[in-house]
Amino acid sequence: MRGLLTVLCTVALVSSAARAEIAAGVGVASITPLEAGIPTQLGGYGDRMGKPAEGIHDTIKAKALIIEQNGQRIAIVTVDTCTIPRCAVEQSLEKAGVEGLNYMNTLVPASHTHGGTEGFSLDVRNVFGNPHVGIFSQEALDFTTDRIAEALKAAAADLRPARVGSASLMAPGFAANRRDDEYVDDELTLLRIDDLDGKARAVLAGFTAHGTFMTPDEMLISGDWAGHFQRTTEAALGEGVCLYMNGAEGDIRPSGAHGGSRWEMAEDHGLRLGLIAARAAAEIKTSDDAMVRFGSKMIPLPARVASPDFLLIAGEEYGVSQEMIGAMLQPMFPDEVPMYALRIGDWQAVSMPGEAICQIGLAVKKAVQGEGVAHPVIAGLTSEHMGYILTEDEYNQSGYEATASFYGPGLGKIILDNALELGVQVARMK
Repeated sequence: MRGLLTVLCTVALVSSAARAEIAAGVGVASITPLEAGIPTQLGGYGDRMGKPAEGIHDTIKAKALIIEQNGQRIAIVTVDTCTIPRCAVEQSLEKAGVEGLNYMNTLVPASHTHGGTEGFSLDVRNVFGNPHVGIFSQEALDFTTDRIAEALKAAAADLRPARVGSASLMAPGFAANRRDDEYVDDELTLLRIDDLDGKARAVLAGFTAHGTFMTPDEMLISGDWAGHFQRTTEAALGEGVCLYMNGAEGDIRPSGAHGGSRWEMAEDHGLRLGLIAARAAAEIKTSDDAMVRFGSKMIPLPARVASPDFLLIAGEEYGVSQEMIGAMLQPMFPDEVPMYALRIGDWQAVSMPGEAICQIGLAVKKAVQGEGVAHPVIAGLTSEHMGYILTEDEYNQSGYEATASFYGPGLGKIILDNALELGVQVARMK
């Protein structure tokens, strides 16, 4: 197993000596391939067998937010996809050509909608042609990266002085732990970006739950509940763009929705949570003197290994035999993954490069909060996808999540230790 030493690339964007103006820019683009007639594989379920979407229920989007202070830029691009591979992020940045942005300072969290584009269909490492997993589509990758680049370029062109503020509140009843564990994260976290006149330009919202109202039988493109959440927040607030980040949702399902169909349940869930978010965002007081701090690192990973129960639990769904699993893990999953921490005033995000279980996310948030950050949030599935991230105890209990974790029982500690180190380091920056 590789050592735990990491390559740390940390950039302090502002010193304690002087206050610096914040600038922000926002850009939005549709990333719905079917609009261009491109067959679209939907993510999250091997049972779909790579069957393309039959139509569009609601538009899925990329939303870019660029923050600039002291001449340094950081970008967050939320995407309504199941996952996002590194190659898609790198190609989007290359196409956008925005000065100052690169893979190590651009956070691209996927919403994890199971009605959005399958991440493996966008991944050049996916060379196996297995329809259960998703078949790589150069056409879909080109379309998606073209559109993400459009959002980034629009955000760069939109850069102007901004005010920022944040808030968090508990929203119980919208999520539950599907492994019957005690851990649930009910916190809804909001970062508001205003013009200098106080008009809202963007709200970056974080809430933790899978995008699984869409089952394998729903074959229309959709942002699931998170898509409805974003649209509702925008409409109820009356101004600005809502960007959504999922959290440490590895074992968290959406809960409490009402409706006669999966579509109605997704809409009900997103509508009710969006109204809560809009009311809270309307009350946030923004300021032009917030400090921005940022850090990122690449984390070397241990050797890839299939869970002992992979074939028993997930082998049939994903069409993988004992002979195939070893051959597929090496090229399809990364040797190293990125991690980012971004603090803006009293708000701080710490990223996860896959689907961490809630217990891990809560531990990181607690540590960052202990350093004086009032509104911590986890940005899950950010800029790469490595599968599930569990504690050793949870991994050894097996279950679906463990079978989709591909680096052995010690992975959770590696990711948690690095997240704590980076998150605390950025929280302490002056």
